[in-house]
Amino acid sequence: MPKRIGEILIEMGALSPDGLRSALEACRRHGGRLGTWLVRLGLLNEGKLLEALSRQSGCPPAGALQLATAPSEVRALIAPAFGKRNLVVAFGRQGRNLDVAMATPNDLLLVDEISKVTGLVPRPHVATEAALSAVLAIPSVAADAVVTAPPPGPPRAMAREWRNFWKLESAPSELMPGLEAPALEPPAMFAASFPQLVPLATVAGGPARAAVHLVDALSNATHRDQVAGLVLDHIANTATRVALFSLQQGRVMGWEARGPAIEQEGFHTLILPLDRPSLFLNLSKGVDLHAGALSGGEGNDLLLGALGAPEPHEVVVVPIKVRGKAAGFLWLDNGDGSVADVPIPLIQEVARLTGLALEILVLRQKLRAGARLTEAPPAD
Repeated sequence: MPKRIGEILIEMGALSPDGLRSALEACRRHGGRLGTWLVRLGLLNEGKLLEALSRQSGCPPAGALQLATAPSEVRALIAPAFGKRNLVVAFGRQGRNLDVAMATPNDLLLVDEISKVTGLVPRPHVATEAALSAVLAIPSVAADAVVTAPPPGPPRAMAREWRNFWKLESAPSELMPGLEAPALEPPAMFAASFPQLVPLATVAGGPARAAVHLVDALSNATHRDQVAGLVLDHIANTATRVALFSLQQGRVMGWEARGPAIEQEGFHTLILPLDRPSLFLNLSKGVDLHAGALSGGEGNDLLLGALGAPEPHEVVVVPIKVRGKAAGFLWLDNGDGSVADVPIPLIQEVARLTGLALEILVLRQKLRAGARLTEAPPAD
């Protein structure tokens, strides 16, 4: 008889008995798979769960990225309705052999059914429920769809690699005057209706001028929660709901939020592992902005549960970077309304200032620690 997943995880040293009991209690109360609850509660990451599932089933593992990047013509070999009903994704093919990711790879009846509907020989792989659900939520592309040529110029991956050359390691003497520097005065811009081209209003200053008093406030902040309060107060009128999330040790956590129906306790206890598919994954890897609809998937569903009703139709999310790396995220939405009116250049400038303020807080702590170390011992 194969070992239970909890026993395997404890043997691996990836889970404590107390953590196992907590997840089992969650399963008893709410239903669902034990592994899913272990990840949802932040007791385990997706990689360790997949390793344990592979040991339990004796089948090779299939990761979320491997499934999400599978060729569309291979994924289309299994109908979406069948895949969602049985948590099955086809992700590779070699001749008559079909690589299939499954939540239950040892289910011989299901393997036989896959063989009948595809006419191929399935090679079962094990995958986590979260990864399968996230990939099945991605709309499948027909195999005969027209493939558009890539835009001219270097591939996007090369562009992201070039950005790594421009990360600056700033010294405290350079950073602290940076917050106090006066904003440049850009030329006034005029807006007009179309097609009548009638002047509507004068927009003077742009995002740099709009954030000038936030700079003064952040330069005097002494704590990260003070920074969060100043930032959210500054942008509170730009959207119905605004929030800050922190990114620490590969986990996204609720930091501070403003808006109707937000349950603060639930938001502050949110722990979303970064390896669980969600919109934060790409933003943490170099994408500069998400503005638009929010796709399904367990990671995003957990996020929406923490934010409360109404569920957002569209969102704007900008990463907050400290020394070139994502340290948090700035979130805005208008409930079931559009985010077309959200001033994205202003939000990006506020995110930049937030990252700079956080970096300065860290540097101040290092300076204070250094000062304590160099203090002369008291004379006898």
